[in-house]
Amino acid sequence: MLRTVAISSLILGLGVNYAASQNEFDYIVVGSGPGGGPLAVDLAKGGHTVLLLEAGDDLSEDPLYEDINRATEASNDPRSRWDFFVKHSDDPEQELKYKHMTWRNTDGSFYVGLDPPEGAEQLGIYYPRAATLGGCAMHNAAVFHLPSDDNWNYIADITGDDSWRAPEMRKIFEEIENNHYLANGTAGHGFSGWLDSNQDTGSWLGNATDGTELLKVIAESSGSVGNSSAISDADLRTLVNRDINGPEPNRDQLTGVFGMATHTDAAGHRFSPANYIKQALKENPDLPLQVRLNSFLTNIQWDQLSAEQPPAVMAIDYVVGPSAYKADPRYDPGQNTTTGFSWVAKELIIAGGAFNTPQILKLSGIGPAEELQKHNITVVSDVPGVGENLGDNYEGGVLSMASKPFEGFGNRYVVQLKTSASEGNRDIFLWPLNSGFEGFWPGYPDNYGPNVLTTPFVHMDPRSSNGGSVTLRSADPLEPPEINFRFFGNGSEEDLQAMLEAVKFAQKVKTLLPESSGLAPFEERHPCAGVGGAAADCGDEAIKEYLKLQTYSHHASGTCRIGGADDPMAVLDSKFRVKGVNRLRVVDASVFPKPPGAFPVLPTFMISKKAAKVILEDGR
Repeated sequence: MLRTVAISSLILGLGVNYAASQNEFDYIVVGSGPGGGPLAVDLAKGGHTVLLLEAGDDLSEDPLYEDINRATEASNDPRSRWDFFVKHSDDPEQELKYKHMTWRNTDGSFYVGLDPPEGAEQLGIYYPRAATLGGCAMHNAAVFHLPSDDNWNYIADITGDDSWRAPEMRKIFEEIENNHYLANGTAGHGFSGWLDSNQDTGSWLGNATDGTELLKVIAESSGSVGNSSAISDADLRTLVNRDINGPEPNRDQLTGVFGMATHTDAAGHRFSPANYIKQALKENPDLPLQVRLNSFLTNIQWDQLSAEQPPAVMAIDYVVGPSAYKADPRYDPGQNTTTGFSWVAKELIIAGGAFNTPQILKLSGIGPAEELQKHNITVVSDVPGVGENLGDNYEGGVLSMASKPFEGFGNRYVVQLKTSASEGNRDIFLWPLNSGFEGFWPGYPDNYGPNVLTTPFVHMDPRSSNGGSVTLRSADPLEPPEINFRFFGNGSEEDLQAMLEAVKFAQKVKTLLPESSGLAPFEERHPCAGVGGAAADCGDEAIKEYLKLQTYSHHASGTCRIGGADDPMAVLDSKFRVKGVNRLRVVDASVFPKPPGAFPVLPTFMISKKAAKVILEDGR
């Protein structure tokens, strides 16, 4: 295949030429994150011409992004950052109690806190996203965690499509994984897929004095061992090497200490869709995949084939230029951009994420008719569920100061708990940190120094999430939408009880550290101030109230949910097809009816492969 040198908005430097002249593609994929990036490669490997649009640039070889331990820096990097500001409720007074509320000062800088300067504009609760080749898999903590079997089986149940059942999805996991931390051939894992996975070996044990003591009491408190005083470093190493993604029949009920698997390569470097895309093009210079960076979709054009058939995708419009979207901190209304246009021969696949995908659909005429008409948008298909069902896992933590600096804290591992509020599966995922971490705000986190112990946690499978929405502010495709999660609706008491028990676990761990460690007593900062968290006003109800006000999140999903044919709020069928139109699918975290597990990146990698199989089969 003859290719010509591409314009500067395309990937360069791979020894591969990209055709700028081709303007019709079998498939166009919008978004190069965990859903769209792998899908584009797989469709091209299937012999189809594919255009992949990415709104950001390629930073995959930048050391900042390769090192997952620098995820905080990466997610604050203006070269890839999109700044969304969200609400947690419909109550303005409650919103003002969020201690990391973000404001825009009159000089353009941010203020974070409860006492903004005069004239500051309230922006909302900070929710950063990534615009770069590889999407949010480029700035995340790279946690590689399978959801429960129930998450997959629920989709099968509501759609009647048994290809979504957990055993089938496990096969997809095995197909895409390239495991580096288990013996080749270990059951339930893959060793020849595109997606690298790795895990710390626990080699730090024995050298991390304080970290070892902490792990011992965590292991005892979580039921991983009996008496912690009798446990050896070898026993602890066994625990931190436990496979969190194992195929055990009772996997979803197993609790205690596990290794923290990550999507990293054999050397421990971040491995994302950007790597897969670039490897595929390097291995096959004639792969019919064209990647256009700094390209932002603005509109879908429709072909009304006949009065008897639904409208079909015909073409797309987009703008080309860096920082075109107003959520980009570098956005300049006076900057020069050009327009792009491409024909769609077979299908368009949107993979813009839980915020941007519903925005794209609504701006192109697919969504609640009343909302579209309010913005003078022609209704192509009245799909009321577009932008609804926004959900996320709840996150919180306990932050305390030890009596001395930690010496040798060690590396990352996971503790999973099953609370009294659980519906059967483990429902808390937590990990100890020797750094301050209490959510997301511009420039986060606060630096508490070497004495700090933070125990962040994720409440999995919440009952009271999925009540949020993404709605248009205007018909301007460059303006970020209005986002409201409406946390703690029906089922909030059970969710708050689960989170309370996670707090109690973290508080108990501190009391079990031996006096000889020199770490105790701890001065707790949040949620309960004082030595040992013994503030008089910090009973269970006070902790729940704190959690309700200060819960944060970072893994939005659900705004274009899959559902059955009889579900009026479903946006997609089980094959990712958008209701009411032809030749349009969605493949990203917005498809999940409920938040999938603790972190959605691995489930989204999995649905990307599932979608590729479905689309290639349908395209025969």
